[in-house]
Amino acid sequence: MKTKLAAAAISMCMALGTVAPAFADSEAGLDHAVDGSLIVTRVFGMGAGLVLGTPVAVARETTKSYIDLTSGAADKVGGHDFMPSCILASFFSIPAAIVVGAGKGVYAGTKNGINGFNTPFAQDSFSMGSLNEE
Repeated sequence: MKTKLAAAAISMCMALGTVAPAFADSEAGLDHAVDGSLIVTRVFGMGAGLVLGTPVAVARETTKSYIDLTSGAADKVGGHDFMPSCILASFFSIPAAIVVGAGKGVYAGTKNGINGFNTPFAQDSFSMGSLNEE
């Protein structure tokens, strides 16, 4: 019985000894210990943001690019309020919006997903927040 108690006490001291250097500083040590314990959550949050947030960003950027390109091209043809000019402009703006939106969406989704390391599973890491204007 004494050996089990001694083994438990030694194990407890060893476990506390591994995080003891983190508590050497007054406040920063606790922050380092908490950050170290959250590494798994942060990595999975970043991975989920990359996997799920990138397609969301591509869809949002493609839609935004389509609206911007169609209204800009329709203004040059006959005005964006005139339906036939919007239909004519759509023949050219749909393929362009797919290419531009996919490029911008992959960039924005990857950037938001990687930023999800600092705020795991947040709305912005899944590209659900406001679109970044750059």
